[in-house]
Amino acid sequence: MTDNNDFYAGYSPLPDQDRRFLFKAVPAGLIGLAAAGAVLGSRARSSGGGRWETGTPVTLTGRLSFDPYPTLWIGDEAIVLAGFGKHGSDRYTRPLDGQVVRATGVRIVRGNCFMLGVAEGDIAAIDADLPAAPVPQPSETVSMIGEILDAQCFMGIMNPGYGRTHRGCATLCIRGGQPVYFSPGIRPSKDAAGGLSCGGNGFVLAAPDGGAINQLILDHIAVPVSMTAKLDRMGNMSRLTLVEDSLQRLA
Repeated sequence: MTDNNDFYAGYSPLPDQDRRFLFKAVPAGLIGLAAAGAVLGSRARSSGGGRWETGTPVTLTGRLSFDPYPTLWIGDEAIVLAGFGKHGSDRYTRPLDGQVVRATGVRIVRGNCFMLGVAEGDIAAIDADLPAAPVPQPSETVSMIGEILDAQCFMGIMNPGYGRTHRGCATLCIRGGQPVYFSPGIRPSKDAAGGLSCGGNGFVLAAPDGGAINQLILDHIAVPVSMTAKLDRMGNMSRLTLVEDSLQRLA
């Protein structure tokens, strides 16, 4: 073997040909990886910027109703109530349905609206005169594609609170009674964007009979689905009521 042979041995100096190649290839590869990461990141769905304000509890007064989930109405503003952990608040809020209540909890914020996480013992009826909950406006039929999600995680307890990676958590929350949300993707037959609540994030989702839908959709959570529903509006809240037998998984 002569000195001009480019065969490389680990104990020998790096041949000039290999040195020249690596001097060009390594920076080019790093630049390529950085560019690919930037492109993929720019195409990723936003987590929505939700937040859970655990350090700053708030106390609110309003009229409680079930629409179909526990909702605190302050005038025309709807604040959906979540329980803590994987369980909804129905057990201790249902007896207060229709009453004026004072609730202390933590805000779960996404966009320009929020939910309130309320623990047992932190909500009680009070003697006050406040307006009844708003009357639903006439509904329209819409067809949509999107995801069924648990509202508290989607709003800000988890980031991101959607998609298959969050499916297990969402299923436990919905099975436990937490409010259910529908986040739209493509709307093939009706542009309902003007009816979105919470800054364009999604809709409260009700069963065909108008009640809570939790136990009917456990096999359709956090995967692409299509459905037909009745869309109505109560105050600042938009609500979808599923049309019987219209829900279909797309993946």
